[in-house]
Amino acid sequence: MEKLLKKEAIFCWDEDCQHNLDVLKENMVTAIILVFPEWKKEFHVHVDASCIVLGVVSRQEGEREIDHLIAFTSKKLSKAKKNYSTIEHEGLTMVYVLQKFQHYLLGGHFKCIYIYHSVLTYLVNKPMLGGKICRWLMLFQEYEF
Repeated sequence: MEKLLKKEAIFCWDEDCQHNLDVLKENMVTAIILVFPEWKKEFHVHVDASCIVLGVVSRQEGEREIDHLIAFTSKKLSKAKKNYSTIEHEGLTMVYVLQKFQHYLLGGHFKCIYIYHSVLTYLVNKPMLGGKICRWLMLFQEYEF
């Protein structure tokens, strides 16, 4: 269906397009199932950021090594925070997850926070930092893993 958005695309609705539309409609009306956390199991926290929003997903390993969704949240960035660098967006997301999900993370065990930005992974382990990132990561390091 994405091909139909191109300027020179010829409109041809075929079975593949219809199937994709049916799958999309089904996914839009299907409720997301959240699972109550099991406090003895480890939490897996995934964070990501774009230039307009922060996103966080908390999961736990379930049966047959399939992760079950515990909670998810997102936060739209203010006008000022949209001007932050990519690294600052990712760092802000890490701080946001610790504030938003502290009742899960401090009450249970969490293995790690999955970050999709390799530079930030390096910065978390770097001893000397300055600026906003330093303050955020100092807050981040106050929590035990």
